[in-house]
Amino acid sequence: MFITFTENVIELQEWSTKKELIYSLSQCDLGSILLNEEDDYEQKFYAAIVRPQTSGLHYFGIGICSEGHGLKPNLLINPELDMIMFGYNKEVVGVNLKNRQIAFRIKLNSLFYYFLPLKNQGIVLIVQEVDITAITELGKEIWRYGKDIITQTTIEGEKLYLNFMDESPACLNILNGELVRV
Repeated sequence: MFITFTENVIELQEWSTKKELIYSLSQCDLGSILLNEEDDYEQKFYAAIVRPQTSGLHYFGIGICSEGHGLKPNLLINPELDMIMFGYNKEVVGVNLKNRQIAFRIKLNSLFYYFLPLKNQGIVLIVQEVDITAITELGKEIWRYGKDIITQTTIEGEKLYLNFMDESPACLNILNGELVRV
């Protein structure tokens, strides 16, 4: 599968073994980054191969060693910043495509589920198994909230409604993470 944004084409790949992933990344003449390579429980292997359209047939690769858990890594593209955020295992990593470097890394308290980008507020909500973390588009943490296993998220204006498995629902202000009375 290919994704095109700004001056880049991204090919998403899945590999059966770490050896295959490393070989694929070794073919990237513009360099590569391997995320979570030190994990002892890696089970699944993914890559995003980036080809800047202005540089001909040259490639930059980002590989992910995932623990499996039944959750595939997610990526969130921010064309204005030329950045890709990767969410996997218990981590979110932002990669700057201009300088091909890790821009930020955020450790999570529980398994990553998905991103909720809020462009108008310049905020990205990171939904995890039992937490929500709000960050800026540049990766600066704004707030965290955790209570129980999250079963549903709903956004209305500047309010984030959360349903939990065994706890009562909560409503948070998206901008500061404070509880809001409903």
